Amino acid sequence: MVRDQRLLVSAKEFLAEALLNYSRGKRNFAILHAVAAAELVLKERLNRIHPTLIYKNIDEQRLERAKSVGLVDLPRRLANFDIRLEPREVTLVETFGKWRNQIVHHMPQFDEEAADEKLPQLLEFVAAFLRRELDIRFEEFLSGPLFKTASNLMSEWVRAVQEATTRAHEEGNIIGEACPQCGGVGVLCLRGEHDVYCHVCSAKRFRYDECEGCGRQTVGEPATGEGVICQGCIEAAGDQYLQMLDDIARGK
Repeated sequence: MVRDQRLLVSAKEFLAEALLNYSRGKRNFAILHAVAAAELVLKERLNRIHPTLIYKNIDEQRLERAKSVGLVDLPRRLANFDIRLEPREVTLVETFGKWRNQIVHHMPQFDEEAADEKLPQLLEFVAAFLRRELDIRFEEFLSGPLFKTASNLMSEWVRAVQEATTRAHEEGNIIGEACPQCGGVGVLCLRGEHDVYCHVCSAKRFRYDECEGCGRQTVGEPATGEGVICQGCIEAAGDQYLQMLDDIARGK
């Protein structure tokens, strides 16, 4: 039997939006999307027990039209099936539920500094719940471009990198450069002559070869030839391009 993945798919999308909006300084949107992600992963845990448990009234004749259980009621519904959140986690969920309602009704009353402090805590809760209750590693739940944002925001990412480092050392052939996608150090392994595997983000498209610009051995995405372009050469090319645009604007 194939499990319905719609709750998890939506949770991934909302989590991605939460991280993107946080990195762009859009606090309210980050809160809305982070709360939605948290609500969906909690409902996914109920869904794995039985799909009807995500509904407020499981005795409705037409469940497809019934309301789902609300965010603030989810901890109690889960506890009824011996899935208990810690008191601080329940408080966190309740707090963000209130903040979401304030934002939706255009009457935010929460302290902005408190929100900036607690939003990473909510994301940490989502990551921890994915791991302990759904057997999903957080790094498997995100797309590559979000890894660096998560690494700057969440301590859960430290655990992910530590575990990846252990796996890399068990495999051997470690390359001491940072992964171009997730930024992890000590997590890249050389497989074969040129292929590189990252134990954090599972990226396999990287290549260890001579940089086509400076000739240094480096890890990067394959360029037009057999080699790669190192980050330093990419940045230098970008600087040259910006300088060219500036010269054109000055009439040089």
